[in-house]
Amino acid sequence: MPIVSATPRLLGAFLLAIVMTPALADRDETPEVGWKEYLSDCERFQQVVNNVQNGTMTARAAMVRIDSLKRTVFVHREHLAQASLASPDYARCENVIAQATEIWNKEHDVQDKEIQQQYFKAQAEHEKSPEYERALAMGFSDVGGIGKLKELAEESETDGEAYLKTLMITVDWGCGRHFRAVRYVKPYVIYTAHPDEGSCAVYKEVAVLGGERVERGETIDQDAIFQYVGWKTLEGPGGFPVDIRVVKVRQ
Repeated sequence: MPIVSATPRLLGAFLLAIVMTPALADRDETPEVGWKEYLSDCERFQQVVNNVQNGTMTARAAMVRIDSLKRTVFVHREHLAQASLASPDYARCENVIAQATEIWNKEHDVQDKEIQQQYFKAQAEHEKSPEYERALAMGFSDVGGIGKLKELAEESETDGEAYLKTLMITVDWGCGRHFRAVRYVKPYVIYTAHPDEGSCAVYKEVAVLGGERVERGETIDQDAIFQYVGWKTLEGPGGFPVDIRVVKVRQ
């Protein structure tokens, strides 16, 4: 799969990342336990702030640490009694947390800019690649990986199916190279990844039209160029119909 298609997801993962309350948080935490844990988190926040200020910790490392602390301190805060909320220690801790949050915000902005720069650099390099130039020469808009058809359709900003039809489809190194022929439903050869391939075996199945006849278990032709056709209902294992994405070999 091309860098230009993969990088925006990396960018989005960072830019849209949010701090989530832990699923295992104790919702029955008592105010006493909550206060004790809140103060403990407060001291950890203070240590991070001190380390950044004295130069023993980088802002990037602090950002990761603050992320971790935020996951618990807000949970403990929800369980505090009114007396704790009105105490000087609470006010002090909130100030410390605000300082740490400011460090996090500034470094997160720096990281966002770095990721954007990496994306634009990767995009420029991709557009100079032989694969991209070949796709344009063949009338396609870009290159997509055959093992990533589902993701390409789901994550495209345009209509997924229409977007796929603009791509030159190749066998990507990640999942596509694991595809093996599992059955023949004339005139289609069905390829999928073996369950042992982990995540590559999840929703990774494609029907190839117009390729050479192959034996069961043979890997997909990694030198072939495919064009996306769309969904088709074919006979599946046991005779039951299955919907599967189809690509045809581009001669």
